[in-house]
Amino acid sequence: MTVKDYISQKFQTFGINLSEADLLEISLSSEISGEDEMGPSNIGLVSVAMAKFIPSLLLHATSISENGFSMSWNTQGLKEYYSFLCKKYGLEDTLSDKPKVRFL
Repeated sequence: MTVKDYISQKFQTFGINLSEADLLEISLSSEISGEDEMGPSNIGLVSVAMAKFIPSLLLHATSISENGFSMSWNTQGLKEYYSFLCKKYGLEDTLSDKPKVRFL
């Protein structure tokens, strides 16, 4: 499976079909070609790139309705997946509603 296919399928589980531009942005930010094979050596880089893309993805419309066809995203599931990736890879969870405490 290619990196591009992996990313597409991971987001499709949340009802999201990414554009070619989205896939290119994610693969460029991971510094891995979308045509590379997915494997243990690049899963971390690709997952971090996906996590970094999710906040901008949530700025898009979350439901579309045209000519009797409607499609909506599982935004809560996507936020939970984002939080999971942030914890797993030590990234700051900028979408969390949890209060943040700073000690001075």
